[in-house]
Amino acid sequence: METITLFLTPEFDTIRDEMGYDENDDFDAYDILFQQGYDGEMIEVEENEIFEIPEGYIATIQATDTNDEFYILDEREDVFEKEDFQTETLREGQYRYDAAENIFWKINDEPSDLSL
Repeated sequence: METITLFLTPEFDTIRDEMGYDENDDFDAYDILFQQGYDGEMIEVEENEIFEIPEGYIATIQATDTNDEFYILDEREDVFEKEDFQTETLREGQYRYDAAENIFWKINDEPSDLSL
């Protein structure tokens, strides 16, 4: 089964806020970037696994081949237009990884109409 590695880090604004700075304050961005890397975590996602990026975090795709292209699609969107949805990062939410197509399917958080 194929896997992909993601580098999960807190977003810049999240760390800045945790360090007690406001966006208008005078602060050293390198301190925040250092903390972002320090607080980061590598996670491995298997094909068809449903996983979640928590609120205030971002995941950067760690591709082994620099020519690989990855896409983020909503379940309702057309796969034939996937080039419009190319990505290198994933924002908060739930996803399912499709290794064959290099697609991260965004899972709808709303309850299904079919569930009773």
